[in-house]
Amino acid sequence: MWRERNARGIEGEPDCQNCRVDLFEENEEAGAIYMMTRGQVVTVMNRVVDINFQSIKVAMDLCGVRNQRQCFEKVRRVFYHFLNEGGNEGS
Repeated sequence: MWRERNARGIEGEPDCQNCRVDLFEENEEAGAIYMMTRGQVVTVMNRVVDINFQSIKVAMDLCGVRNQRQCFEKVRRVFYHFLNEGGNEGS
């Protein structure tokens, strides 16, 4: 994630000790699926508007996620959090 921000002009070295978050065990699966699929997005006029739901489903199937509905909802919440935080500048 630091590399992506740095590519947009943020300077300095990554401070992984302070930015890395340890997830609760019940969120680790969704965190892994989010990291796998966060770049699979739906765009309209060079603006990111959504995450590709099929990509989430495929990743969950490949990783053997049992409670897919719960995982899907968590991945979407994280994606929309970052989308609304300002990561939607477009290409």
